Amino acid sequence: MNRGRDINIKKFSFLKPKNIIIISVVLVVIIIVSTIYEYNSNKNEIYHLLGEYASSMLHVVSKSSENSIVSDSEMENLLAQHLLGVARNVSRLDSLKLLSDNVLVKVADENEVFRINVFSQNKERIFSNAVSDSGHQRQKGKYTPESYLTPLYEGKEKELVIGLKEARLEKGSRFAVAVRRANSDGVIVVNLDAESYLNFKNKIGFGKLILDMGKGTGIVYVALQNEKEILAANRNVNELSAVKDDAELRKLLDGGESVSRVLKFQGSDVFESVSLFRIDNEKIGIFRVGLSMEEVSSVESRMLTRTLIVSLLVIVITVIVLSLVISNQNYTFVENEFKRIQTFTGNILENLSLALITVDAESRIRIFNKAAFEMFGLPYSDITGTNISEVSSVSGTILETLIAKKQVRNYEVSQEVAGNNKSFMLNSTDVYTDDNVLDTYSLVIEDITEIRKIEKQLTQNEKFFAMGELASGVAHEIRNPLNTISMISQRLDREYGKVIKSEDFNTLTEVLHSESLRVNGIIEQFLRFAKPANLVMQRIKVSEFLDELLKIVNIQAEAKQIKIYTSIKSDEEVSIDYQQMKQVFINLFRNSIDATGEGGSVNFKYRKAGSKSVYELSDTGCGIPKENLKKIFDIYFTTKSDGTGMGLSIVRQIILQHNGNIEVESEINKGTKIIITLP
Repeated sequence: MNRGRDINIKKFSFLKPKNIIIISVVLVVIIIVSTIYEYNSNKNEIYHLLGEYASSMLHVVSKSSENSIVSDSEMENLLAQHLLGVARNVSRLDSLKLLSDNVLVKVADENEVFRINVFSQNKERIFSNAVSDSGHQRQKGKYTPESYLTPLYEGKEKELVIGLKEARLEKGSRFAVAVRRANSDGVIVVNLDAESYLNFKNKIGFGKLILDMGKGTGIVYVALQNEKEILAANRNVNELSAVKDDAELRKLLDGGESVSRVLKFQGSDVFESVSLFRIDNEKIGIFRVGLSMEEVSSVESRMLTRTLIVSLLVIVITVIVLSLVISNQNYTFVENEFKRIQTFTGNILENLSLALITVDAESRIRIFNKAAFEMFGLPYSDITGTNISEVSSVSGTILETLIAKKQVRNYEVSQEVAGNNKSFMLNSTDVYTDDNVLDTYSLVIEDITEIRKIEKQLTQNEKFFAMGELASGVAHEIRNPLNTISMISQRLDREYGKVIKSEDFNTLTEVLHSESLRVNGIIEQFLRFAKPANLVMQRIKVSEFLDELLKIVNIQAEAKQIKIYTSIKSDEEVSIDYQQMKQVFINLFRNSIDATGEGGSVNFKYRKAGSKSVYELSDTGCGIPKENLKKIFDIYFTTKSDGTGMGLSIVRQIILQHNGNIEVESEINKGTKIIITLP
């Protein structure tokens, strides 16, 4: 360790005052260069953003102006159509000889028009809604109506939109239309007071749009300009460079592309963007938008200030940091070594195949490795600092051991975890501080459920084979004298049956013979149990196998009004000894039906679990007492009055021949489930 530390110190032996100054100068130069580069980058970025903003503004103002002008035109067209409709109605009344001044007053009021005048071919007004003004007809106007109406009098037009014009007798403006009279020469003129219309246009029209756009943040000016003059602009624009004096603007008017540039406006730098304004491919002028350059100046000022401050800070910090480098290396080296060891140890503990839970004196979790998450069926998350009692899946003896900090060595417990009954082997260790105060308590948990299952199965298999050997020996010993007894009974019946004519004698010989046959049948079962037949494997579909079983067991089930439900999740073939497995399931089905009362049910399920085939048979019957569960596969064990105790023993034997496993779960008055797993 010391040798490594000396090597690290030697690495920094070149850090002399002269070298420190050189490094500081180099760092300052690098910072200044990077600051200039950053300034230029930011400046270009701001120019780009200003260009994008200005282009967007130009697009909006161009479209808005175009829409405003089109809207004005559309409004005038709608207004003209309305007035022409009124004029046509008056013309129809005129053709029916129904016109009078009072009628025109009523029509004007109903259609909200200012004036309706009917002129003869001699250009004399013969009807008008202005009857209340007696001096109106004697007034001399600013112009004569004939100046607008000549095309109608001459028959060149039938209808005429005069549009906006100055009022002839009063102040203000009018919007007027005229039509020829229907049955006689003459003209009907309808006009509208245009003041409200003009006020509305001023509020939403093109000029107002330009003024409002000029009020935007960072916008210096917005203007529409043609070759001769400024057509519209916001209020602070007194003058702009004329198009004829600006080569870029002339080029733009001649069909060039949009222009973006920096120029002086009222003594300040302005970023200007210019684009051509057209309506229906007709050049109206150019739109010019000027944006403030204050942000660029602000960036430049901030960059300069920051460069100075950072340079000074770098010089100061460099001197301080370099003076502490060597002393800091020892700490860094030790820290890195500690982290390396800690990481190495942490990886070992985290990837340990055994579950490890470490808690502090207050039972707060310090370590909860991956194996522990998997063992307790928890989703992986950071639960460090959580009290162990708040982790729902950790319960029972394991939780009690962790909370009590109990010292255990190879301590075996059985409890339910994540809905399953499991067996665990517990070992603990603890760490104390220098003051002999408990710092951490660790519990290593090994899941030995499968080991205990295998041990149990091996024990049962040994017991099973021992019983088989015993059954074979007993069967052979009994079979020989039994055959002799059977032969003697037959000989007695054959030789003395006719001589000794006694009913008792005949009965005795018959009973002796029949009982000999019955005992021989039992011995045959013993021999089959002791020396099972070789397997004859064949491929068969699970659904077909189940159909054959149901044909046999349905009769017994229907007699007791028991429903049989089936579920097969994959209709595939399995490799089994058909006859022997048929014997297995018929035996199991009949046991379930016998154990189930009328109206109950039996369920058969088949599924794949990896490479294994799993068969489940469950019923709603009376269940098996806990004390009998361990004995149900023992030879001669039976709870039926007429049973031999061989059925389940033979079932288990056939399953073992198939390299399979059989498990039984049962609760009194709730039913029994049998799970068979075959390769």
